Amino acid sequence: MERGPPRDRPRDRRRTFVSRRTLEAGILRRVKFTANPSEAHLVPGYRLDGRYELLYPFAQGGMATVWVGRIQGKHGFEKLVAVKTILQHLAADPGFRTMFLDEASIVSRIRDPHVASVDDLGEEGSTLYMVLEWVNGDSWSKLHAAIAKAGQQFPLNALLRIAADACSGLHAAHELRDEMGTPLNVVHRDVSPQNILITYGGVTKVIDFGIAKALDRMLEETRTGLLKGKAQYTAPEQARAGTLVDRRADIWAIGTILYHYLAGHLPYEGKSDLETLRNLTSGRPPAPLPPSVPAGVASVVMTALQAQADRRFATALDMGRALENVMTAPTTANDVAALMGQYLSDRQEMRRRDLAEALDEAEERAGQPKRARSRLGSFPELARPAVLDQALARSPSQSGPIVPPSALQQPTEEVATQATQVQNQGFAAFKRRHWLLMALGTTMPLAIWGLVGYLYLTGQYRGAKPSDQNAVTPPPASAAGASSGPAGAGSALPR
Repeated sequence: MERGPPRDRPRDRRRTFVSRRTLEAGILRRVKFTANPSEAHLVPGYRLDGRYELLYPFAQGGMATVWVGRIQGKHGFEKLVAVKTILQHLAADPGFRTMFLDEASIVSRIRDPHVASVDDLGEEGSTLYMVLEWVNGDSWSKLHAAIAKAGQQFPLNALLRIAADACSGLHAAHELRDEMGTPLNVVHRDVSPQNILITYGGVTKVIDFGIAKALDRMLEETRTGLLKGKAQYTAPEQARAGTLVDRRADIWAIGTILYHYLAGHLPYEGKSDLETLRNLTSGRPPAPLPPSVPAGVASVVMTALQAQADRRFATALDMGRALENVMTAPTTANDVAALMGQYLSDRQEMRRRDLAEALDEAEERAGQPKRARSRLGSFPELARPAVLDQALARSPSQSGPIVPPSALQQPTEEVATQATQVQNQGFAAFKRRHWLLMALGTTMPLAIWGLVGYLYLTGQYRGAKPSDQNAVTPPPASAAGASSGPAGAGSALPR
């Protein structure tokens, strides 16, 4: 059980998720009265560089605003993207601009299904922005909070599955090299439950690569307080000034998340961030995990939380394999998706409706008629899965408990028999129609040609009437006999 919000729930001061209407009104109000008027054009409907249409602001923090956007192409092509616009007071700093551009260039090279990709980087006026893959899901912290609110324990195998997939994404970043094969030594430095997203399809995605690393390079006075909310997941070497930080700092962070969710509290939490950092650098090992945690799982977590980096797993790949080995049953993304649908169905439905409403408003601004239902092919995020219908109890034909996706895909024997009968009946009706069409196809040409011949012959006979004085009528039988007489006899032809 968790002890309460102040101690065991890390505070994330950089990102806040609220409803679309509330967030949009707050951001636009701030932009309206901002001291920097160059931000005023960032409103729903605006197109950055004429390419990325801003639909609505999705999240806002002390460093950037994330918009839901879309890109459109020819022949009806359209795709959702996430557009992150850096706040003006940071974008105006030359040092931060250089570091942000360098980090974005590095992250754009990562190609892994467990990392949210960076698709583009641009600047319009004084607005520096990054275009990222739109992840239709929620953070690991949101899923954990929903399960805890329901009074349930986080399913162990699903917990390990998410952590192993996050390790896969981190390893892909750690192994990144340049064109000459030189390691780039990418370190996330800000791994936390808020920066690990899970799609509603059950796929884990690591986000926000390099941003914390860029902030660490800034002047001390400009970064004070920006990382306090993530001190709970900071490795000991990160907390010590002048200490080299490598990939094993990210391994520590994954171990801290697992410890937190298994024990109900952080391994080195204190009453304040300063006390947490003091406990972190004390060199003391964390308290043992509860006895309910399997020994194999506890061993993996405690290895990741070794104070000395060289005693931890050497790579995130090694830790991911260790997590796979201690799972008590095979667990896939489908199982994680069922968990998301069970505990976050309301948020998923709200996200789907917000998106549909924003797209309708975008079409109204463009003077186009609404086409909500025809959009489903272009935007799968608008489609409501059957599992979500069950979780929301909105489908009258499926009012029972939530069932696994695999069960939804397997028809019962009765349904299969009925389907076969319907198919056979349809095939018999098709055969009857087939023979009827063949008979009609054979007789119709003959009938048509017979009618044409009849009309032709009848018309020729009627056309031989003596309508002209020069026309010759055949002689009667008596006249024929007289005409066979001697020459000079009277002719039977009328005048």
